[in-house]
Amino acid sequence: MATTDIRTYDVVVIGARPVGENVADRTAAAGLSTVIVESELVGGECSYWACEPSKALLRPGLLRAEASRVPGLNPAVAGPLDTAAVLAHRDRMSAHWDDGDQVQWLDSAGIELLRGHGRLAGPRRVDASTPDGRTVLLRARHAVAVCTGSRGPARRPVRTRRTAPWTSREATAAESAPGRLLVVGVGVVATEVATGRRSLGSEVAVVARGDGLLPRMEPSPANRSPTSSARRASTCASASASGTPSGATDPAATSGPSCPTGSNSSPTRCCSPPAAPRAPTTSVSAPSASLPARGSPRTTA
Repeated sequence: MATTDIRTYDVVVIGARPVGENVADRTAAAGLSTVIVESELVGGECSYWACEPSKALLRPGLLRAEASRVPGLNPAVAGPLDTAAVLAHRDRMSAHWDDGDQVQWLDSAGIELLRGHGRLAGPRRVDASTPDGRTVLLRARHAVAVCTGSRGPARRPVRTRRTAPWTSREATAAESAPGRLLVVGVGVVATEVATGRRSLGSEVAVVARGDGLLPRMEPSPANRSPTSSARRASTCASASASGTPSGATDPAATSGPSCPTGSNSSPTRCCSPPAAPRAPTTSVSAPSASLPARGSPRTTA
């Protein structure tokens, strides 16, 4: 039978991802008792399914591309990458999906960790359901910080058959390189996945619904991407308003490329319709000077 435990803190943080960790760090550094609630790995996407594993997959291919332009080195780096070695490096950078070191950091910073799923239960109140069936009622004297991040809406896969769709988690944590991969989207994660998997030998198609790659980036890196990262992805197609690639065939049902192909030696042209007007950028205020900085958790590659 589930039991209820009542605990009171100055600050309750829901979500131990990069934002939640840093909020908890600043409040604890200011002398406020802080608890952080997390149902998955402490550190979240950046440490285990995005930044760190993605950069680990990107680095070998980027280095090989740079070395191939050095006179005298081209033949030496022309061979394929050692996929097993690259994936083993990815596993090390992701700490083999073990958050023990980040849990130790929370303890050293004086932040209490509660494993479980938290939900708002009223003003400055959080109900946390723990894996062992308990319900912990957390009361905050000052504030509850909701730092859970976001999750994309579930969408019907774009004309796929015989294959289960991946999210960015499967794309960065897969134990082998797929023979063929269709990447829907042209944001940072999509561009990195396409580039990293192409460098490991996968045939990659990118479906763009907008004005080229990285639409939310500043023009300089976005403009450089089609001639650097994207040229190592083999294909690129535009998407119609319904989300179906225009002029593309079902990649799971055909043996050839799913849209016009590029090559590793020349830039891939990213076919896309005119971009829609962008929403205004939301400004973020600087942290209060009353909260001193201190050692931060591992959040970058």
